[in-house]
Amino acid sequence: MGKKLVLIDGNSIINRAFYGIPELTNKDGLHTNAIYGFLNIMFKIMEEEEPEYMLVAFDEKAPTFRHKMYEEYKGTRKPMPDELREQVPVLREILCAMNICIFSREGIEADDILGTMARKGEKEGYTVSVVSGDRDLLQLATDKIMVRIPKTRAGKTVVEDYHAPEVIEKYGVTPLQIIDMKGLMGDSSDNIPGVPGVGEKTAIKLLTLYGTVENVIAHVDEITPKRAKEAVKNNIALAKLSKELATIKTDCKLGISIEQCVLKDLYNKKAYGLLQSLDIKSLLGRFDGDKTGNPGVEKNFVVLRTREEWAAFADSAQKGDPVGVRAFYDGAEESSSRHGGLFFERENSFLFNR
Repeated sequence: MGKKLVLIDGNSIINRAFYGIPELTNKDGLHTNAIYGFLNIMFKIMEEEEPEYMLVAFDEKAPTFRHKMYEEYKGTRKPMPDELREQVPVLREILCAMNICIFSREGIEADDILGTMARKGEKEGYTVSVVSGDRDLLQLATDKIMVRIPKTRAGKTVVEDYHAPEVIEKYGVTPLQIIDMKGLMGDSSDNIPGVPGVGEKTAIKLLTLYGTVENVIAHVDEITPKRAKEAVKNNIALAKLSKELATIKTDCKLGISIEQCVLKDLYNKKAYGLLQSLDIKSLLGRFDGDKTGNPGVEKNFVVLRTREEWAAFADSAQKGDPVGVRAFYDGAEESSSRHGGLFFERENSFLFNR
């Protein structure tokens, strides 16, 4: 297996985290729930993937080439809430402190950065994972590129994984036909119009018969029922425009190499200090006290983050000496000391004194 490259859709994941995690603030009143949720998702992906390379892509505020093609592109989206907006620059600062490569460019979207880097990685022999809450990215899935879609509910993250076969099984179309499907049915989240009157079922039926938007148009007189035929015939230009809007660019000239995305010295003193200032205590156990000044947490405690790790530890501790337990969740902390039978229903981080 080749080296692993993980690509993260920064705006999508922080947005998902913001709405998936209850409101949190630090002692200064700065909201932190989106930062906390994003980092939890990122660390979960890193633990599962063990990548050597990572890039987080962000959108810029400036209009993109899609806005020039269609002025109303994404025109129905609500403004970012202030409670989320204030967290974005702080998250970027944390990622920079951890030496994680972040990238954005005016005129193109994060999706286009991810698409270009994913294809570049595939071509150069990397195993690639693209992490986003946006199903538009499914068009990138291949046998070597996996699209991972995290869902956060009540503080718990579940990730759906898609290579090409999973996309076909789930949606009845190939990854590239995701583009054609949006060309026909549109996408309300991005305000891509599609063909009025054509929904998902009709779009899938047409693509099963004809393969692409272009072939649907070429065979428009064969389409049944008549209502669908007339809808396509009267909106050919709109179908073509919608497909173009939905197509992620995979050939952007970014001027960045995968080697520049190498992961190194993540858990350092600067990053530790930033997280400490945010009062996100449950993440501090990842940092080595020798590097950060964190007073011996790695030397004096065992850090458990999953139910399975806790179950194994609890089983081994039943016949041992008393243990001290400290549980962190949602930025809060609880402590207890008793013999090894303590159990927490919530899946969070736990520190056990050896």
